[in-house]
Amino acid sequence: MSERKAGTISVELSIPVQADLVVLARLAAATLASRAGFGVEDIEDLRLAVEELCLSLVEGREDGRLHLSYECEGDAIEVACWYEDDHMASSARRTTADDLSLKILDALVDEHGHRLRDGRTGAWLRKRRSDRAV
Repeated sequence: MSERKAGTISVELSIPVQADLVVLARLAAATLASRAGFGVEDIEDLRLAVEELCLSLVEGREDGRLHLSYECEGDAIEVACWYEDDHMASSARRTTADDLSLKILDALVDEHGHRLRDGRTGAWLRKRRSDRAV
């Protein structure tokens, strides 16, 4: 973890595309949210959203890596995720989340979307801390 400016925490994580390792992406999100004062429900929403974000990029692929970037500033956490494999041409293809994934993300976070970064397929989400009781 690194702090860039007062109150901003940034974390980078890279994991192989393996279903049992997505828990690491969820754990990083939950840890940051807890440090930022998010309530239990918001933390669980963020954990589920990060998992959905990761799964929307791998689409049944069994190789490559997911690179995640977390930034926590004030009452918001932004998570960006990119898929990369040894064949950059295949990883650059546009991934479109299915309707169910979009509805899940709509329900869990404030904003989300897909984009390309350096020729790699990527997606992002932003969750703000709510006023719900812990």
